[in-house]
Amino acid sequence: MCDMTTAMAILKQHGLRATPKRLALLKVLSAAKAPRTAEELHAAVESDLVTIYRNLQGLTAAGLVNEVRFKDASVRYEFAHGHHHHIVCTGCGVIEELEACATSSLEQEALRASSRFSRIDEHSLEFFGTCTQCAKR
Repeated sequence: MCDMTTAMAILKQHGLRATPKRLALLKVLSAAKAPRTAEELHAAVESDLVTIYRNLQGLTAAGLVNEVRFKDASVRYEFAHGHHHHIVCTGCGVIEELEACATSSLEQEALRASSRFSRIDEHSLEFFGTCTQCAKR
């Protein structure tokens, strides 16, 4: 979790003012166990939805927040805390972060198969399945 002093330093380091809304968004996102929608953040941070979106856009542009998109087409946001992937339950929608990333061989295979690309700069990999709670039903 990101405390206020750390959040203020992070914002300053990225050339952003430490406004109460930005600090509140960073605090909520750093404590979240899974990516959150703008509507969920709106419910957690006292602000209008337009301000939430505007601040998320700025935090994303600064690299402090990542946008995550899943099959349901909604955009979710998470605190940028290192490279990771997700597994999403197709039954209830619960999301779990996976810290492991073993895609280097997959990237090399993709480049060998490609006739137009010489390098891969980043990747996103999401898994979809059934959580243990939904499997019991």
